[in-house]
Formats: sequence, C-alpha cells, structure tokens
Amino acid sequence: MRGWWLAVGVLGLALLAGCGPAGGQGVVVLTPIRAADLSPTRIVGGGARPTETPTATLTSTPTETPTLTPSATPTATLTFTPTFTPTHTPTPTPDLMTLTPVPTGQPVAVAATVQAPLAPTAGWSCGDFPCEDDIEGFEQRIGVPAGFALEHVGRLPGQPVSITYAPDGRLVAALIVDGAQSGAIIAFDEASGESETLVEPVLSPGGVAYRPGTDILYFTGRTETMSGGALWSLQPGDSPRLLRDDLVCCQSIISGQPNGIAFGPDGMLYLAAGATTDHSEADPMIPILYATPRPWEGAILRLPPDGGAVEVVANGFRDPIDLAFTADGTLYASDTGLFLGLGDRLMRVQAGQFHGWPYWRERGCLECPIIPGDLTPVPDFVLLPESARPRGLVVYHADQYPAEYYDNLFAALWNGVPGAQRVLRVRVLASGQPQVSAFVTGLIRPADVAVDPDGALVVADYIYGHVWRVRYVGE
Repeated sequence: MRGWWLAVGVLGLALLAGCGPAGGQGVVVLTPIRAADLSPTRIVGGGARPTETPTATLTSTPTETPTLTPSATPTATLTFTPTFTPTHTPTPTPDLMTLTPVPTGQPVAVAATVQAPLAPTAGWSCGDFPCEDDIEGFEQRIGVPAGFALEHVGRLPGQPVSITYAPDGRLVAALIVDGAQSGAIIAFDEASGESETLVEPVLSPGGVAYRPGTDILYFTGRTETMSGGALWSLQPGDSPRLLRDDLVCCQSIISGQPNGIAFGPDGMLYLAAGATTDHSEADPMIPILYATPRPWEGAILRLPPDGGAVEVVANGFRDPIDLAFTADGTLYASDTGLFLGLGDRLMRVQAGQFHGWPYWRERGCLECPIIPGDLTPVPDFVLLPESARPRGLVVYHADQYPAEYYDNLFAALWNGVPGAQRVLRVRVLASGQPQVSAFVTGLIRPADVAVDPDGALVVADYIYGHVWRVRYVGE
C-alpha cells in the first residue's frame, strides 16, 4: 500500500523512534457541549510546494497570467441541516455563510498542467535523501521558483501532522511522537529553537487552528484508539476543554477521523471529517454488500466555536484532510482517495451538494457501489496524480509575495509517487478554472503548509520534522 497510513507505520517507526517531547498537560475530559446559540458571528475578513528538480539548482514556475484582483462575489446563501440528504437544489435562507457556486466544467488534471521532474533519488548523504541533519544537502535538493529563496526554520520534536501560527508568532504543530498514534500539540520558537508542549498526549492528532482575533487554539483527534472522534479548545494557562467526543471515527489508527479545521467569515468552525470505510464496504459479518455512510462521515461539518450543534455543509468526500477559505468566502478542501490511489483531489466545496464518494465505479473502483441515476455529484476541481495523498492546504492572504499570489491555494502532496512530494500552487482564474503549477519540490513527505507572520510560506516535512520557509527575494 502506497498511502499515508502505511508510510506512517514504516517510515515513522524507522526514522523517529523515541524523539517525542516530555511533559505537558493531559487532556481533561469534560462533558461535551450539546446546545448553543447558532447565530453566526460576522468577523472582518481579509485578508507550494515541492517542484522536484533533477539538479540542485532552483527551478522556475510556469509564466504567470495577468494579476487577478480579489473581489467578493455576492451569492445566494444556503441552509445547512444536521441530517444531510444530497439534493440538487439547496434551499436559500438569509444571513448564513456564503459559499461561491462552482462553474461547470471538467476537473483539471495536474499531470496536464504541471511540468516538474522528480528530484534525484540517489547520491545524497543517506542514499535516496540527505541525512536528517544534512541541512545543506536538503537546501540543494529542494527546488523553489526563480525569485524565491529557501530557508530552514528548524526541526520539530516529532513528526508534524498539521501546523499553524499562534498570535505570539510561534509555530504551533500537531505531532506524532511515537511513530504510530500517540501525539502532542507543541509551540516552537524559531529564535531559540525550543519547543513548549501545550497538550500531551493526544491520540491521532489532526488539525490545529486559532479562532480569528483570539488566542484560543482548536485541535482535533480522538479519545480512544479506535473511537471517539473529538474536538478540543485550549486557552493559554488552562487545560484543554473537550467540546465534542461524538464525531465520526475511525477507519484505522490514523485515518477516518476529524481532521482539518478552518474558521469561516461567518465566525463558525468548519471541520473536515473522514469516512470510516474505503469504498463503503460492509462489515464481513453483516450480510449486506455496501454500508451506508453515516451523515457526519466523509463530510464537511459546521458548528459554533463553543462546540454546539453540528451541521453538515456537504458530503461525498472520502477522507478530507484540510480546509481553507478564499477571500470571497469560497471553501476548498483536500480530499484523499481510495487505498488503490484513485480519487486524490482538491475540491471546491458546494454547500448542500454531494461530492461523489463512494460512487467511484467510473474511476476504476470495481468494488465501489454504482451511483444512483438521480444523483449528480460535484465535479473534481483539481484531479491529482494517483496516490499523491493531498494533505495540508492554505490560502495566501499576505503581501510578502507578488500581488498575483494573493488568494492562491497551496497544497501539500504527501506521498512518494511521481507528481507528489511537493507543494502545488493553485491559482483560480477569472473563469473559475484552476491554473496549477509546482511551487516547492524535493521534499520527502510534506504534511502541511502555513503562512508565517511575515507573509512567507512555510512547509512542515513529516519524516524528520524539518520546517522550511519559502521567501520572495525578487527576480
């Protein structure tokens, strides 16, 4: 199996045994909140990776198209319902989160738009790659576009799953610290190179995000080895507060659980929830051919920041990993496909609509159920190479890069297959179609991307815990 879960078991155990941080506070299990005021709170909004190269020199990205000026597009708002049923005509309702409709058309296949060779896999200090402490070797191997420079930020005390920046400027990361499932949430100070453990242990940590305008950190994981999909909040100086422990979980010890978090312009928390099966296969002890996905699995969920009532925004995802909003309120998701490698993609989320999984017979999954004739799924936005395993996703809302980078998406492709081990840049054109190019190449397993306080993109690589910064320095 070439996917994320197998690489974690093999590479994680081999390369990072015993490097987790010590100490830290335990998670305090509190009674989950079940009810809350759902009135949305308006917030003032605002405002890649690896292009693998055959030499140690930096590579340039394809020629840019004319600069786009971000602008808000008024659209009809949609009703979110706790018990989701796919429908072709979402019911309009006033004063809710706006998600921009997707223009019709075929998805863009990355292989057709990205021309970036793999980095060399031999001749480095440790065989296929530089050794873990060979920073100079990595700087020679990793490629970034002309006009950009690569910097080593530091090395985290574990294998990063997701990253974000705290209001105090420190890098906050969810880490695996035992090579399998046990993890922690840490804050890394770049100036000193020191890490502070904020929460430990966290089983299968997922996404991390700060609520805008606050110092409240949110993170996902699970309460038991194979159950209890959970969401916590953490205020400085306090113990973690368990907001929900009833989210759908689990497919394995590291998949099919609550994943990435993003806060929308409506002030609500959006959460990517994985499916608990690969292709809706039934339990072998139950005499049915296919299992029926539960309402909260393989879905994008919405809930208040206090953990109140959960609503399903959209479903039909296999294992959505991360979420990000563009300036006009459009929500995007990275979605990991089947174990066979089929269906890795980036999606533009349409509220109230069905996004395809598990009806992937036409993709080549002969064991998948056949799609009902009256159900029309949302088309893929960007179809990725098979087994690319997209993970972290971020939208660029800073000004350190040239203006044409504003509102671009950057997506980390995790797996070691042609077309992956890199960060992609996705620019949404005025037509609504994506323009895809490789932004950073030559990484081993890029897990997540974030924008630092100075406006540069940072990438966390899972295997050795290295974090890299890509800064614009001029042509």
